[in-house]
Amino acid sequence: MELCMICAKDVSRYVREKDAILVDLRDAEDYREFHIPGALSVPTENLAQFMRRTDKRRLHIFYCDHGVLSIQEGRRYLRQGYRICSLAGGIDAYLRQRYQAGNFPWR
Repeated sequence: MELCMICAKDVSRYVREKDAILVDLRDAEDYREFHIPGALSVPTENLAQFMRRTDKRRLHIFYCDHGVLSIQEGRRYLRQGYRICSLAGGIDAYLRQRYQAGNFPWR
């Protein structure tokens, strides 16, 4: 099975329409500075414990700074039977998309 990649503009739709769980893999400090609304802070050192407690049938969208870590972790959990997508380009792509659309996250 191939890892699902989603673009920044589709994140809200996936969360709303597919009841996806949005998972921020960055450290807690980065999460506090800014995160995608509705995201859970699950730094990678806590990810295994979180995934053991979550429903494998629900879609999980992983994101990190640039998308590399979320792809690596996404593939790992996909092989274990979880439904996983990765946000292409990470939070950087999300912020870039918001900026281009005139929706500045700090407003």
